[in-house]
Amino acid sequence: MVVNESFFRDALRLLVWYPLRWLVVALPVRAGIFVLGSMGDLHYALARGRKSLLLENIRRMNLPGGDDGGRREREAVREYFRNHYIDRLLIFIFPKFDVAAVGRFVEIAGLEHLDRALERGRGAILVHGHFGPVHLPLVALARLGYRMKQIGLPSDEGLSWVGRKVAFRLRLRYEGRMPAQIIHAESFLRPAFTWLKENGILMVTGDGSGTEKIVGRQSLSSFFNQPVLFPLGPSLLAGKTGAAILPLFITPGAHKAYRIVIEEPLTTDRTGDDGAAEMTCQFVRRLEAHVAEHPGSMHFLDRFNTGNLIREDASAAR
Repeated sequence: MVVNESFFRDALRLLVWYPLRWLVVALPVRAGIFVLGSMGDLHYALARGRKSLLLENIRRMNLPGGDDGGRREREAVREYFRNHYIDRLLIFIFPKFDVAAVGRFVEIAGLEHLDRALERGRGAILVHGHFGPVHLPLVALARLGYRMKQIGLPSDEGLSWVGRKVAFRLRLRYEGRMPAQIIHAESFLRPAFTWLKENGILMVTGDGSGTEKIVGRQSLSSFFNQPVLFPLGPSLLAGKTGAAILPLFITPGAHKAYRIVIEEPLTTDRTGDDGAAEMTCQFVRRLEAHVAEHPGSMHFLDRFNTGNLIREDASAAR
C-alpha cells in the first residue's frame, strides 16, 4: 500500500510499534492475527478516496465474476486493507510461531514438489509475488525443518526520522529473529549461490522489489492486459545454478487462516536469456490466475496504474 510520509503517519507508527506491538506480542497467536486484521477493517471504514482508487483499479483488471453488483470488488478492497496490516505486522507474532502454530493456522499444499526438487541435490528457488503475508512461508517452512533463506530489499529510503529510527530499526530487529537469513538483493549474491549449491531453499520475489526501485534485468509481460515489468533474476539464477524454480503463493485457507501453495517447477527447453524470459512468463501467468481469484491479496493493487506499477520505459528493461 502506498502511504505518504506525514505527521499523522509518524504518530500512527509510534502507536503501532509501542503499545499495539506490546499488546499483540502478549496475546495468543489467533487473537494477535485478529487484532492486526481489525486494524485493516478500521482503515477500510475510515478510508474514502483510497477505496475509490482501489475499486477503479480492480475494475481496470476486468476480473471474472464481477457481475454481482460490485460485492466481490468491495470485499476485495476490504481484504486489501486487512492484508496490508497483517503482512506488515505479522513479524510481531513470528517469535511464537512454532511447529504447533503452523499446524493450527497454515495449510500447505505441494510439499511433494519441493521434496522432489531437493532430491536432485541442487537446491530449490521458491519464486513468489507480493501476495498475501509474504514472510509467512519463510517462517512456516523453516519451522517444519526446511533450510530456508530469502533474497530481500530492506530499505529506509524516503522514510521520516520516526520511520527510520523506530519502525525500520525495530522491523530489522524482528526480521533478525526469523529462523532464516535475508540476503540483501543489492549485495554480492555469492551466499545465494553457495546456499543453493548446499541444497538449500531460497525464496525470492518474482514481481519486483516491492518499491519503486528496479533491481536487475527485467522483462516486459502482459499482466491483466497491461504492460508490466517483471524481474528475470529468479529464472536466471535457476539457470546458472541448476536449481529447480517453483512458484509459491499464499492465499486464504479453506479450513485454516492461510494456505501456502507450492506449484510444479517452471521448465523450459531454452537456455540463457530466452529460457529465463520464458520461465518468467510462466510465473506471470500463474500469478495472474491467483490474483484473479484473490485480488485483495495483491500488495500493489493501489499502484495498478500507468504511473507506478506499470513501467513502459523500454530502457528500464535492459
